[in-house]
Amino acid sequence: MSRPAALVLGALALATVVAAVLVQRAKDAPALVRDVAVTPVFTPNGDGVHDRAAIRLTPGRRDRVSLTILDAHGRAVRHLVRGRPKRRGRELRARWAGRTDAGAPAPDGTYRVRVELPRRGRELELLDTIRLRGGRGR
Repeated sequence: MSRPAALVLGALALATVVAAVLVQRAKDAPALVRDVAVTPVFTPNGDGVHDRAAIRLTPGRRDRVSLTILDAHGRAVRHLVRGRPKRRGRELRARWAGRTDAGAPAPDGTYRVRVELPRRGRELELLDTIRLRGGRGR
């Protein structure tokens, strides 16, 4: 084998080892959030049945967690939690009664939850959506 071919082969082998180490390190890093549970559908009509949506999650590391309800266009509707300190492994629970930050009933529709983790420099939207249906005054 020629010297240039041996150098290329050696570089490829080294790159493969480095990539394997980086992939393993990423696998071993704690998840941003885990144990996520979101109420899929709720009806805030005051009948005492499914009047609030519940959001539950556990941060993977210590952080100051914020939770915001977003409408279908990605606009903030309600800030549920703002910078609450949470230790790693400590569950965060929040409830949404279908109201905006101004106190008005939010319209029927599908909403998402944005989670902010400033110590990790991350912001994410949960995959689970919340469907608000048949609320007050509708």
